[in-house]
Amino acid sequence: MKKNLIVALALVFVLGIAGTAFAAANPFVDVPAKHWAYDAVTKLAQAGILDGYGDGTYRGERLATRYEMAQATAKAMARADKADAQMKGLIDKLAVEFAAELNNLGVRVAKLEKNASSIKFWGDSRLRYQSGYNGAADNGATADRFNQRIRVYTKADLNDKASFYGRLMAEWTNRPEVTVTNTGGGTGVYWDYGYFQWKFNPQFAVAVGRQQVIAAQNLFWTNGGYDGVQFMFGAPSDKFQAKLGYGDVGTYNGFGIGNAFASDTMSKELALLDATYKFSNKFSVNGAMYWGVNGDNAALATSGAYTNGYPFKVWQLGFKAQLSDDFNLTGSYFENTAQKAKDFNSANGDSNPNGWMAELWFKGADRTKVGTWGLAANYRDIKPWAIDLGNVSGMMGNSMTSTNSIGLGQKGFGFQANYTISKNAVLTGTYENLKRNSGSDSNNYKPFYYLQMNVNF
Repeated sequence: MKKNLIVALALVFVLGIAGTAFAAANPFVDVPAKHWAYDAVTKLAQAGILDGYGDGTYRGERLATRYEMAQATAKAMARADKADAQMKGLIDKLAVEFAAELNNLGVRVAKLEKNASSIKFWGDSRLRYQSGYNGAADNGATADRFNQRIRVYTKADLNDKASFYGRLMAEWTNRPEVTVTNTGGGTGVYWDYGYFQWKFNPQFAVAVGRQQVIAAQNLFWTNGGYDGVQFMFGAPSDKFQAKLGYGDVGTYNGFGIGNAFASDTMSKELALLDATYKFSNKFSVNGAMYWGVNGDNAALATSGAYTNGYPFKVWQLGFKAQLSDDFNLTGSYFENTAQKAKDFNSANGDSNPNGWMAELWFKGADRTKVGTWGLAANYRDIKPWAIDLGNVSGMMGNSMTSTNSIGLGQKGFGFQANYTISKNAVLTGTYENLKRNSGSDSNNYKPFYYLQMNVNF
């Protein structure tokens, strides 16, 4: 009966897609104001989803034909760009059910046939050139390299609540300054991550396995290498979202240069907390903590190396603000409270291991729209051992974030620009002028140049 159609489509439009105001006028003479479906029918009619009959009736007690259901589903699909993930999932189910009728109506339903595989694949590739990438001193040796990376992602839906996520990765690096042999290094192909996620409802999910962790406004970001569990609270459309995790973080990239096992395989137990509150669509605040359980056992060096523990007990506060249609400002303050990091800084005449960073963007490239572009400027003041610069992105993305600078800090400014040269292909350029931010060494780093092309497929 049409009651089923009302329930399904009302979920889509009343809860998310039909954002415009609706008139209170009764659209059908046989749906009185006290009827259980009055609000849903009114809104769906005003949204153009339900048409009724030429005599002004809806005939809700009559069995709906599959053709009528397909017509309503097609209209829902046309508005799917305004839906959140849950609503899109419902539209997909309707499209599967009425795929044959939709095909007769001339509606293209890609990958939604009943017998379609539940396994999906997609990927990205990156080609980049970096100069001064390793935190070399201004009077030091050349530090240039070419680097290429390919990643293939997969998702397999196990049932309506559980999914498996995985990522295969391969990376190659060539250093032109190695003039004798022009040696290159590759990681081989390996599983960067693989984990199971149970989404119990739109506001709560649990992920278990080797996974990526993104927190502190992307100032803590692991590309895989986190073996543990994460609890995630809040849907993308909610004002409040949070994640809580516990696991072991490290550089587990399978193979290093020459296909030798990576040496950075010590246990790095980590507790993670990240929370974001959206005051509006234009302003949000974030607070995060990533806490090395055995951090106070670590031994640190100016080179950024450490042993015996993960020496980061970092808390962070930040904000994101959309200043206008074209300008966006992001800022963060952070501090490492691990005692070994404090002792290291004190011994080298530095203050507590803390820092801050701000970034202002004008527009920004959209990989789906050719010709879109953006410009950004940022400034940072980061003391030695303030954050794990080997695991960052966001404001520090496409930046000089080598492990060498962990123990020496960074201070200075940078600029970025990006441009969509063709659909799904974005060109990015970076220039940074940084100093070492340490009482024991305030020399300049080499100027950092970065040119990169990212392609999604």
